[in-house]
Amino acid sequence: MNNKPLKILIDADMVCFRICSSLETPINWYDDLWTLHVDASEAKALIDDFVMKLVDKVLNHLKYEGEYEIVMCFTDNNDNFRKQIYPLYKANRKGKRKPTAYYGVMTWCQEHYNCVIKEGLEADDVIGIIATMNKGNTVIISGDKDFKTIPSTFYNFITEEFFEITEKEAEYWHLYQTLIGDTADNYPGCRGIGAVSAKRILDKDPTWEAVVNTYKNKGFTENDALVQARVAKILHKEDYNFKTKKPILWKPKKSN
Repeated sequence: MNNKPLKILIDADMVCFRICSSLETPINWYDDLWTLHVDASEAKALIDDFVMKLVDKVLNHLKYEGEYEIVMCFTDNNDNFRKQIYPLYKANRKGKRKPTAYYGVMTWCQEHYNCVIKEGLEADDVIGIIATMNKGNTVIISGDKDFKTIPSTFYNFITEEFFEITEKEAEYWHLYQTLIGDTADNYPGCRGIGAVSAKRILDKDPTWEAVVNTYKNKGFTENDALVQARVAKILHKEDYNFKTKKPILWKPKKSN
């Protein structure tokens, strides 16, 4: 760690979603009239409490006693650059609603916390960009395994595990994600390749060439692999144009 305040990057999408979901209460007003109810003030109090518990756990784990900055990262709900690359991205979520009071609680968070949203990006990308701009001085807090593709300290609050992800490991996990896809985000990866096969392939040869060969062996093209890799890639600082405020699409490194 350096003399700058430690940046604690929180996946605020997940925190707000989980807390608002947990508070949804069905109410039968009369006969067949039912509604879902959430006390937003209770959600706000739970978020404050949850965030401080997470921060305390991280600081204790790191034995860190210096200054720190909490950054709540949200997704832009109006646009998503990945849908331009792969139109079916998250198409499985179309029509699915956010928990009751989610947007109101999100607005409250933006008024009471240091929050960051970037046009067309997901919370994951915001976290990835900030983390790689402040290497060695960040902790990511989320319950999403995809953060293994970012070189940083990562605390998974669902599994209660800490990870120290290196640059090499981050590249490995990106290739792994490119192979297996993500059913939750509705991109398939290389059809026919699961977690065990992907690990076997990359443990033997953790390169883009190995990924492309796997796609070709399954009847796909290198471009098919590239589309999946670009969708799977959580943005790092080098993947974002700060002048145009647009993503820079991922390209494989050339082999020596």
